[in-house]
This record gives sequence, C-alpha cells and structure tokens, in this order.
Amino acid sequence: MLREEAVKAALSSGAEEAEAFELFTREISIHVEKGKVKTASSVRMVGLGVRAAMGKKLGFAFATNPTSGVEVGREAAENSKAAPEDPDFGGLPDARKVDYLSELMDPKLRDLDLNEAADLFLAAVESARLSDKVISVSGKLEVSFSKVAVFSSKGVDALEERTYLIAYIEAASKDGDRRGSGFGFADGRRLDMFDPEKVGREAGDLAIRTLDATTIGVEELPVVFQPKAQFTLIPFLVGQAANAENLQYGRSFLTNRIGDQIAREEVSIVDDGRIPWLPGSSSFDAEGIPTGRTYVIENGVFKSPIHNWYTAMKEGVESTGNASRDHTRPPAISSHTVSIEAPSLQMKKDELLDVKRGVLVVYTMDTPNLSTGEFSGMAETAFLIESGEVTKSLRQTSMGFRIEDFLKTMDAVGDDVETLMGFKGGSVRVKIKVAGPGA
Repeated sequence: MLREEAVKAALSSGAEEAEAFELFTREISIHVEKGKVKTASSVRMVGLGVRAAMGKKLGFAFATNPTSGVEVGREAAENSKAAPEDPDFGGLPDARKVDYLSELMDPKLRDLDLNEAADLFLAAVESARLSDKVISVSGKLEVSFSKVAVFSSKGVDALEERTYLIAYIEAASKDGDRRGSGFGFADGRRLDMFDPEKVGREAGDLAIRTLDATTIGVEELPVVFQPKAQFTLIPFLVGQAANAENLQYGRSFLTNRIGDQIAREEVSIVDDGRIPWLPGSSSFDAEGIPTGRTYVIENGVFKSPIHNWYTAMKEGVESTGNASRDHTRPPAISSHTVSIEAPSLQMKKDELLDVKRGVLVVYTMDTPNLSTGEFSGMAETAFLIESGEVTKSLRQTSMGFRIEDFLKTMDAVGDDVETLMGFKGGSVRVKIKVAGPGA
C-alpha cells in the first residue's frame, strides 16, 4: 500500500516519525448551462501526502497518482532536514481508538454511473421550468466515492469509505422588463438525499416569486434567516472564528475570549462530526483522530475552540478531531456539522413570521469579518414580511450587524430544519439593520 511504503521510506531516510494520508476518489461531475449539458466527466484520482518529523522539524511532500509511496516518503524526510525548528511542534498524532460509523457510504451513490447521474440531474433541470417565465436553468451535480486512510509510525491506522453528493440548480426568470432568479440545493452522503424534482421546483418557484419586487430604505427590523441564509454565518463562527489556529495567531475576534458571553443564555452552538449521512461526518479526522461532538458555545458562553493535533498540543489539551486536508497540504482545521441548540426559543416556522413588518432572508453568500466579527453584505434573495405574510421580493438589500448581536438578539428558532454545507438547523429570527435604495 502506498501509505505504508511512504512511512517506511521516510523512516529509512532518517525521519524519527512519519505519517501518510492516502486518498482515492472517483468523481462524477455534470455541468448544465442554459438547460443543456455543457460538460460531463468521470475522473479517478489517487493522492498521497506525507509528513516526516525529525525532532522539532517537520517536512511535507505529496504526489498525485503515484505508482509508489517510496519517493514521496523520502522527499518528506529530506524536507524535514531542511525545515526550520518549530518550538510548538509536539510530534505527530498518537493513535486513538476509532469507533467507526456505518452511515457514511451509500452503495447506490457509489455505483451511480455517468449516464444515470446526468439523467438524474436533467430531471431537476426540467422540474425548474414551472412556467414560460423561467427562461434559463443552469447548475452542477457532483458525486464522489472516496477511500480515506491515515497511517503512521505512531500506530495510527485508519481507513474508511465515504460517498458524497452535491447538487445546485439556478433558474432565471423574465416577465416583460421584470427579472428574477432562484436556486435549489441539496447535499448528503446518500443518493435519496437528492430529490431532483424538489430541488428543481425550489429554484423555479423562487425565480418566479422574485419577479414581483420592491425596495426598502434603512430600517432596524425583525429579520428571519432561513437555513440557506445561515450556512455562511453559523459554520463561519465555528470553523473560522473558533478555529484554534486563528485564535492562537490572534486573527479572530474571539481571541482571548473563552468564558465570555457572546450569545444569549438560551443559545448553544455545537459542532458534531458523527451525525449519520451528513457530509460533515466521518469516523476520524484527517489525522486519524476520532471525531466527536464539541460545544463551542454553551448557554451563550464561548466554551471551546476546535482543534487539530498541532494546536491542541500547543495548548496542552486534547484534539477535538477537526483536522482537515486533502493530499496536497498538511492538516488545517475545519468544522464538521454546526447546529444551533435553543429548545426554549423553538417555535413553528410560520410563527417566526408573525411580525408587523420584517424581512425574510433566503440566501446570502457573504461572511462576517474574521478580525472584528462584523457582517456587512447583501441579502441575495430576500422578501418583505407585512403583517405576518411574505409579500414582495426585495431588491438591493444589504445587512449590517455584529455576529454577537445576531446571537444575542435571536428570539426564535424554527422547526424547519435543513442540512446543507456543514450546517444543520431551522430558520432564526433576529433584530438587525437592513438597508435598501428606498421605496
């Protein structure tokens, strides 16, 4: 096996410790543009990344589709000799017992071929054509099957198979001079987590609804963020702001703030790497450390960063199992699946809309500023709420708030739970400032 060859070669070349990360991936990709398949491909790839340690020196090397692990292991060892000493390096990860999950690999998704994937995705495209007002449908489907393995001289020996699917549909609409757009989205580790007709209809329905649009001025209002509007906010809080590396280097607004109240008392935010079938789940992280469940914010208080082995050793704590990487780079840190827990704020989705005047945000691609925690961005898709009813789409609507204010003014969490892009949760209602070009 490549990983074993690489570790042995690194040790025989003078390394005191060595670790290999081996990845096999088969990926299908379908790209549709204006209703027609633009590209369709099926690709196989093997990747190998090796770390070799000599004292406080750490070297790295990688190869794509290598025929042997020997050269990669030797190169990593040679690179370690030339590397500067790192006083914070506490050695490569120790072996930990892994409790393997069974809900990570779907045989139906693994065995899907290119033609079946194309037919599946084109069904979603056709479902978006709800009327002749939908003038264009585009999108992308990616399906992958992977084998991920970590092997080291310190006894780490972890291997598992995973499947993954992500689908995105975007529809454009036109009615006279009026234009609109909408999207549908799905991801998961099981084939049946992608309902082509549902995803297509969501895109087409939004495209038609956004044709009837208005604008607002500058107002402070109750704002309901649907799940798709949160995956750039809540996972950012965990994966970036509470990332131990960012904290240790002083990049994050949460630096030196463990124990501070940064959300209302009823709110907890959890990172969980072991929820069945979700894309963020795995039995072990990219260093072979078991994944788990970490309360980053508990009862409003910043309780714990997320760690890989290096940052954990630097602080003298246990890794939270959040190492991430592909074969081309050493481990970084990322979140798994982030969710909000606030049972006392739970209510029905429709109850969240029970405001005299407010905004419903369906989608935003912007993220907060890492160093300040301030958000200034656009509500890419949003609607006006009037007397509890969702009415016209809003054009050119921006939002500004501090992420802490977002968490402290949250007064409701909906039961409309969705899972997407590393986030699991329902709609939330907060009070923030929104701004448009005026009525």
